[in-house]
This record gives sequence, structure tokens and C-alpha cells, in this order.
Amino acid sequence: MSTHGSNKAIVFALAGNLLIAVIKYIVAFITGSTAMLAESIHSTADSFNQVLLLIGHKRAKKSPTEMHSFGYANEVFFWSLMVAVLLFFVGALFSIYEGIHKLSHPEALTNVYWIYAVLVSSIFIEAKSFQVAFAEFRKTTKLPFLKAIRASTQVSLIVVVLEDSAAMAGLIVVLISTTLAWLVNPVFDALGSITVGLLLLSVSILLIAEVKNLIVGESMPRERRQLIRNVIHTYKKIIHINRIQTMVMGDSQYLVLLSLDITDELKGSEAEDLIEQIKLNLKKEIPEIGTIYIEIKDSVRNQKV
Repeated sequence: MSTHGSNKAIVFALAGNLLIAVIKYIVAFITGSTAMLAESIHSTADSFNQVLLLIGHKRAKKSPTEMHSFGYANEVFFWSLMVAVLLFFVGALFSIYEGIHKLSHPEALTNVYWIYAVLVSSIFIEAKSFQVAFAEFRKTTKLPFLKAIRASTQVSLIVVVLEDSAAMAGLIVVLISTTLAWLVNPVFDALGSITVGLLLLSVSILLIAEVKNLIVGESMPRERRQLIRNVIHTYKKIIHINRIQTMVMGDSQYLVLLSLDITDELKGSEAEDLIEQIKLNLKKEIPEIGTIYIEIKDSVRNQKV
């Protein structure tokens, strides 16, 4: 998955959320809808999310330095965590607070048709944004959706896909709560705001858990590690694989550490050529491998140790 694909989804989502946020604020002011105000805050938070993700992508491209010899690829995880903690929680808690406040002081909605116009147009815009993000995300995996979210290291796309999913679900909630507040009781407007807040809270917790695993150093999926073994086993001069260690480094890039036993007949230059061949083959078979370190051990010396 290219960075271009991630940036395309992020920029598309940013433009859509900014447009939706402006429309929602205007209609929330006209109608006095608490649920619509909660949705306005939600769209504003989403817009800031995309800005932070773009910052993370730019900083992740910085060249390695003496103090950061592996580069800055993991910065994208930090900015994604900022999105989850600061913005999702802020949006969620504000929505819940506004809903609870309005429970004790429910107000009848006015100019309801404006709300419906905004909701319908917002659903169309969010659906298009989700379609773009989901199409880019699906290029990286064919797993079922929830399994794909857990397995993917494309954290920027995960954020956008989850945001857009939560946004569409929130709009549907507001559509239902607005109808009930208009036709049954104004208290449903407050309940709609609380529901949107709980939805955002759930998504933020899911995202925090996923980003935490990546920051800690999630390993390459088991089937990809098995593919590494399969490639190495094609070399007859490799007697044994002592150790395979992998760790994610930024969006879909992995650090791979290998310890291999070779036959004692190989000379130094031949062993070096073998290492280079293995590296080229592994990167060809598994493009997401970034840096590979291979430790070679002479099998005869190992037996004597």
C-alpha cells in the first residue's frame, strides 16, 4: 500500500468533514438541535484528525539521523494515538455532556426540515468518503472487516475508515433521534447526543487498542513469517533457522532479524553473497519488509559451543 493511497483517503476525508462541519454548525444554530451540535463537534474533530494524520505522514518521511538511525516511520503511530485520545475522547465526552445537560432541559426542535436536509446531504458525503477510504484499505487486505482492522498496520487508513464508519452511524442515529424528538418527545434529541457520544467513545477505545499494539512493536502476521521460513528453506546451504524476529516500523514496513546456521564449507565471501541473495528474495516475496539483519553462524562451531 503506497503512502499516496493513504494521503488520498485522508485528504478526501478532510475536505468532506470540513464541508459537513460548516453545514452542521449553521443548522444546529438555526434549529437548536443538541444532537446536531454533537454531530458538528464530531465533524470538527474528524477534520482535526485528518490534519494530524497528514502531519504524521510528513514527519514519518524524515531521513534517519544519528539519534534516530531507523528513521521516523513510527511517528505516524504517535499522531494516530493523539487522534484517538485527544479528539475522539473530546468529541465523545462533549456529546455525552451536552446530551445529559439537555435531558434536564429538553427543548422543542425548530426548522426540522433543515436538519433533514443536512443529514441526508451529510450521509451522501460521508458515504463517498468512506467508499474512497475503504477501497484504499481493501487494497491492503482481503480479510473480513474486523479481522482486517486488527491485522492491518495501515494505521492512517484504519483511522479514516473507523471515523467514516462512526460518522455514518452517528448520522443515522441523529436522523432517528430527530424524528422521535419532533414527533414524540424532545428528550429524544438529548438521547441522540448521548448515543453519538457513546459511539465515538467505543471507536476511540478500539483505535487506542490497535495503535497501542503497533507502538509496542507488533510482529508480522504468522502467515508472512511462515513465508519467510519457506523462502529461507529453498537455500540448501542453510541448515537451520535459529530465530526470526519481526517488528512493524511505520505504515506497513517491517524490521526483520534473522539468525541462521550455514554449512561449514562456505567461505566468507560466499556467505556474504548468500546473505544478499536471501535479502533480495525476501524483499521480492514480501514487499512490506523494510530493513533486514541476518546473523550467520557456522554450524560446526555451533556444535562445539
